Amino acid sequence: MAENDKVCSTPVPVYEQQPEFYQPQPVAPPNAHIQSPVMDPNQPMVQPVYMQPVAGHPSGYNAATPLHALQRGPTPVDCPICGAREMTRTEGESGNTAHGWAAVICCCFCLGCIPYLMSSLKDYNHYCGKCGTMLATWHNSGRVEVHQNVKQ
Repeated sequence: MAENDKVCSTPVPVYEQQPEFYQPQPVAPPNAHIQSPVMDPNQPMVQPVYMQPVAGHPSGYNAATPLHALQRGPTPVDCPICGAREMTRTEGESGNTAHGWAAVICCCFCLGCIPYLMSSLKDYNHYCGKCGTMLATWHNSGRVEVHQNVKQ
């Protein structure tokens, strides 16, 4: 046997104690601070009722954005036409901001087409994801125009 092949003859210690596991502590009912700690034998024992978490909206979107608070991108809304909660479909279109920049750039550099190619200068129309109704238009100026009962 070579010197590097020595085997340690020290035995591995054996522990007599079992490892301690986390024991869950009882949780006081939500109104424990209101109840008296003294139990009245004439009063029936009331078991606390625990509510199960409420399942989300059937569409999968738990919260809907009001139409007047829409932004540039798609978001879940409650459609006033069909009543469904769906993600909006958005389409960009050149609005007054793009036209204004195009006029300035055309006068200065003869490159008036550039603003029409930039998505950051476009206004966005929001359509219902289910029925396709145009619901609102988000303008690049930050204003939101809510359309009333417009079917497309």
